[in-house]
Amino acid sequence: MSMETYTVEIAETESNEGISADVYDADGLVAESTHVAYADYGVAAVRDDWEPDVVEREFTADVTTLDMQVSRGNDEFEFRLLGDREELLRERLTDSDLQLAYVDGE
Repeated sequence: MSMETYTVEIAETESNEGISADVYDADGLVAESTHVAYADYGVAAVRDDWEPDVVEREFTADVTTLDMQVSRGNDEFEFRLLGDREELLRERLTDSDLQLAYVDGE
């Protein structure tokens, strides 16, 4: 393997019902992808004519496997990208950043 440039894009879905995290290779092809539904965590977007910014990060790595992991805690989503089981990137998005609120008595 040789060093390759990747771009991670974390963005809210068009329906404002979750977040997609995609990793693109140098050719613009999806190398890894994951999706989080807000409803799975008892939260929802509470806003009108506003969209959160897209998080875009570029990095270079020499890896054979990529694994995007998502966890939830302390009113935030944490995205971790692993390459060959080593952390390459970590990005946190808080409920405040995304203007999310708990629903259904959570």
